[in-house]
Amino acid sequence: MMTRINGLLIIALIFFIVSSESGFCLWPNDPEQNVPVCVVAGVQEFPFLVEDGSGGVIVTWHDFRNGNRDIYAQRINADGELLWAKDGIPVYTDEGEQGWPVSVSDGAGGAIIAWMDSRNSGQDIYAQRVSANGKLLWDATGVPVCVDDAFQEDVMAIPDGSDGVILTWEDWRNGNQDIYTQRLDANGKPVWGKNGIPACKAEGDQYDPSVTTDGKSGAIFVWWDISSSDWNIHAQHLDADGNPVWGESSVAVCDEPGAQGNPLIVGDGAGGAYVVWVDYRNDEMMMFANGDIYIQHLNANGVPLWRKGGVPICYLPSNQQQPAIIGDGARGAVVTWWDERDVYSDIYAQRIDGYGSVLWQENGLPVCVAEGLQREPRLISDGTNGAIIYWKDYRRDYGDQTADDIYVQRINAEGEILWGHNGVAVCTADNQQITPHAVADGEGGVFIAWTDKRNGEEDVYIQRMSFK
Repeated sequence: MMTRINGLLIIALIFFIVSSESGFCLWPNDPEQNVPVCVVAGVQEFPFLVEDGSGGVIVTWHDFRNGNRDIYAQRINADGELLWAKDGIPVYTDEGEQGWPVSVSDGAGGAIIAWMDSRNSGQDIYAQRVSANGKLLWDATGVPVCVDDAFQEDVMAIPDGSDGVILTWEDWRNGNQDIYTQRLDANGKPVWGKNGIPACKAEGDQYDPSVTTDGKSGAIFVWWDISSSDWNIHAQHLDADGNPVWGESSVAVCDEPGAQGNPLIVGDGAGGAYVVWVDYRNDEMMMFANGDIYIQHLNANGVPLWRKGGVPICYLPSNQQQPAIIGDGARGAVVTWWDERDVYSDIYAQRIDGYGSVLWQENGLPVCVAEGLQREPRLISDGTNGAIIYWKDYRRDYGDQTADDIYVQRINAEGEILWGHNGVAVCTADNQQITPHAVADGEGGVFIAWTDKRNGEEDVYIQRMSFK
């Protein structure tokens, strides 16, 4: 009997050691399991993550459990334990429809959450601050960010560096799409005037804004100008008081012949920014089937530092799309995208230094070239000048089954693949896994949350991936 007990203790000890060394703690090791965040009846979609400052995360999503779309949130610690109420706490559940939440850390273990809101018949933007204990800190109905009669959409959020938030969105108040923004302080007070101020209200349509901090409680914005058939990329810098820094209008990031679109921006750590986009200057037929990936570096004065029109990251005669970008922590950047050079889309990446030189192999490093399609790559910093890249993966598609899985890969600063050939499975459960969003775990790993249909309707699941 004693021998059997000792044997069980040894097995338990081995399991503990293996679990600890793998870095998964209480998280499942099986990619068909994962941690359920919310599986209540009704649809839960579009999770958004932010670090809680204590090794865990706060996840926010929109939720149909009450018959209409509301905003819910949950806090999860480093070991995968849910810290707030089962299936999440309500952030706002009253009138109208609320959806597509985004969030930033509030600097005190909680989060500032913003969302699209139809309580006033149109579509507006509201925000709320939630404490580390899951308490609502601002008005119970939320703080109005923009309640202009016109339509607002596609809100994005970044921290303002002073425990507040800077928000940007597309706005139709002038009869066309413009880029507007608002800054809220830690108490939810608007800093930049009622209903926000324009980052750009030029003639025609401006679309798809992206925003990054300037390091001084202001922000740098980039957008896609579609006021003519020759789409271009423009940018503007607003200081902490909301004043334009780069002229009254904007600066041209790229106005080369042919269309440019889908811009994304990240700060360079010196008051400027890197901007990446999809470029169709070589798409002679303008069929949008030969997109290339270009990048430009703007200094703190909005002056492009590299060649006019940007530096090509990938310019093969095939289609490259959906770039994403992060700073590399060494005054450079890492970019990822999906790439059809081998017919079916795969995932590639490139690192570029502050002088515009590519540091990995020409036209990109293969991150995943598995069978089937790989789409929607995103990335976060690994904390050591490399990147963690995650994506939607269709390598298991067959027959009438659609198997949308989530995969992840880590690449070090030298461009070495660290997490296995073609990535590691985050989730391969039955049915669809879509809309992944990730943040770093502070230890070289990652938290990833997504919309999951393994139970028949959409739920929210999460997984921590960390190999030590």
